Amino acid sequence: MKKRFVVGSIGALLLLAVGAAAALYFGNRRDVTTSSEAAFRAYREALENERHFYFKEARDGFARALELDPEFAEAMLGLARRSNPEQARTLVRRAAKLRDRLTDRERLHVDLQLAGVEGKMDDVYRICRTIHEKYPEDIRAAMILAAHEIEAGNSEKALQIFSELLAVEPNNAEAYNQIGYFYAYRGEYDKAIENIKKYQFMAPDQANPYDSLGEIQAYSGHYDEAIANLNHALKLKPDFFAAYLHMGIAYEGKGDYARAIESFRKGAHEATEEGMQREHLRQALRAAYAADDVVAARQVTAELEAIPGDEHPELTRLVFDAVVDMMEGRPAKAEPEIRKAQSMLAALYSSSKETSESGKAVVEFLDPGLAFLLAQSYERQGKDDEAIALLEKLAGSPKTYAGFESRRWVLASRAVLAEIVARRGDLDRAEKLLAENHKWNPSWAPVRSAEQVVAQLRREKVLAASK
Repeated sequence: MKKRFVVGSIGALLLLAVGAAAALYFGNRRDVTTSSEAAFRAYREALENERHFYFKEARDGFARALELDPEFAEAMLGLARRSNPEQARTLVRRAAKLRDRLTDRERLHVDLQLAGVEGKMDDVYRICRTIHEKYPEDIRAAMILAAHEIEAGNSEKALQIFSELLAVEPNNAEAYNQIGYFYAYRGEYDKAIENIKKYQFMAPDQANPYDSLGEIQAYSGHYDEAIANLNHALKLKPDFFAAYLHMGIAYEGKGDYARAIESFRKGAHEATEEGMQREHLRQALRAAYAADDVVAARQVTAELEAIPGDEHPELTRLVFDAVVDMMEGRPAKAEPEIRKAQSMLAALYSSSKETSESGKAVVEFLDPGLAFLLAQSYERQGKDDEAIALLEKLAGSPKTYAGFESRRWVLASRAVLAEIVARRGDLDRAEKLLAENHKWNPSWAPVRSAEQVVAQLRREKVLAASK
């Protein structure tokens, strides 16, 4: 599991990196400021769990450390990484009030997370560069700087940053995990797997190396190998929720939608963070839609609507209701739901802009899962213009360092768009869209139907021209 860059924009991506990157392991007592040895031990255990991506245990440990020492700033930062955005802002601002009594390294970590939760990305980069220069073994700063370089088109500079980290800490297993994902995101799957296997060799008793390998294998079309590694991850830690998500992708690749949906739902059940619960279930709903499994779609929709904390609950409910109504053959009922949802989505898309400190807009709001499901509802209604308008916002090339979750929505959107424009006669554009998909993912089940439709239409056009 690449933990966890799941959005397309560099600004939102790096905000996640600040909060979700692998934690720096403080090697001795003087690295952190706390008056309680028991709090320090709880904190160390929490960091170790966070390094292994055992997030529930990490959250519990950081909370315990904070109970033992309510002024333990690093415990506040750790708990913030495992909290929702509102809670995170509160915790980080509490830590910032203590910065004058902290070590230099702690102050930098406080400043980094504060800049992150406040969206001051110029400060994030500046602080990360300072941390990397002073403490080159700090993997969190390395990840953020490397992501920034990749988005700027400087892939080799990104890899150099990790080389610098490994030069001072050659046994940093997580660095190999990150390098593996960098190669995977560039489509260099052989190099990706080579680095993930180094990670696996260095941490054979942890679930994450097997999950990371399984995810990349699933994404590159090696489904049976992926399932074997993901099962091993779950044997090591049965509640390792990300493995279920990637298992679902692998089963989808094999065309086994029933097992795919079951895996996505299991992952949602095990996930501790609401955002990941939604991601699992949206993938399940997409798979149910592709399989035309109305029963599963209803079950998944009910589970999605039960998750608290949705920022746009009415929009979500309208989209889900429209999907189910279209699947059950009620286009008249779906029509006003789709129209209202589209209006709400358009308003969010046009009004919500994330900006850097310099004022340059870096992302516009568009929820890829909701937009994709809404576009498919339009497509089933025969409203191709509306479907195309939404899909074109989703179907650009994946950001270089976007997570696989984001990429799956891009690939699926491009496939549906290809099918629509092919039916309209633009076979050249359809084939180009699908060829771009192959660059990022050689074999993924949700795009196969589009490939078959486009290929058939091309054959019919060639046959007609020969007569």
